[in-house]
Amino acid sequence: MPRHTPLPPELLGEPFPVTLARSLGLTRRRLQGRDLSAPFREVRVAGPAPTSVLALSRSYAERMPPTHVISHHTAALILGLPLPAWVAADTRIHVTVPAGTRPPQMTGVVGHELRTELLNVEYVDGIPVTSPLQTWTDLAMVLPRTALVAVADVLLGGEHPAFTPEDLHRAILARTGRRGVKRLRAAAALARTRVESPKETETRLLLVDAGLPEPMTNYVITDAEGNFIARVDLAWPRLRACVEYEGDGHRTDRAQFRKDITRRERLEDHGWRVIRITDDDLRADGHEFLRRVRSVLHSREP
Repeated sequence: MPRHTPLPPELLGEPFPVTLARSLGLTRRRLQGRDLSAPFREVRVAGPAPTSVLALSRSYAERMPPTHVISHHTAALILGLPLPAWVAADTRIHVTVPAGTRPPQMTGVVGHELRTELLNVEYVDGIPVTSPLQTWTDLAMVLPRTALVAVADVLLGGEHPAFTPEDLHRAILARTGRRGVKRLRAAAALARTRVESPKETETRLLLVDAGLPEPMTNYVITDAEGNFIARVDLAWPRLRACVEYEGDGHRTDRAQFRKDITRRERLEDHGWRVIRITDDDLRADGHEFLRRVRSVLHSREP
């Protein structure tokens, strides 16, 4: 079996455009070698074809015109925004182009158009992607309400939030007249600061939709002297009741499990009622969970 001509060092480890390879002296036959994969037309990668969204996006960016930008689902995944599993499983590359120009048409790529003045671009690992705010607005016609609120909660979250509720409303205003604006307004109205996970968003909206009082998010509980006791996911401070979502880490990590027991006992010692839930409690419309919450809140009314 004939050996392949070694690739120039600058083509190793990263995807590269065929035009660059040809300029470095590689023949068409060499570019069809079995040691190379072609994730997209006119792009090659040394080794097996990339499968992750980030690697596929990096490959596609090698052939992408400067006026095009990675957007929608793909941008959300690259930016680390939460998406439902069925959306995250879509590994097609979503690309937005200026309105009036032709979107890309090829296998594995989904094209979109948007007015140039609405295109807001950032770079992640050298890949041009739509900004977090624009990505959120672009997802309005794809995500269900709870998932759209979860993304907004992430944008407003963290100790030093990158965005404010006013930023959400300004982004919506810029989309006036486009499809999805009503969904964005509804999501912005439900978005809250200090939310730390999509499950917290899902739980909060389940409670609100059931007609229960809206709990405060990530509420800090202190004792009579102002000493820190705990920060809980969702709380009704007046009733001294709270909800704590338990992920798998609470089940598989023994140290965390023991810490949780101590923490819960401290809360109960200070008069708080803790309602612990898992993902199972949120299924089937959360009927049993909602019953428990109603019972607890009713029992703690003065």
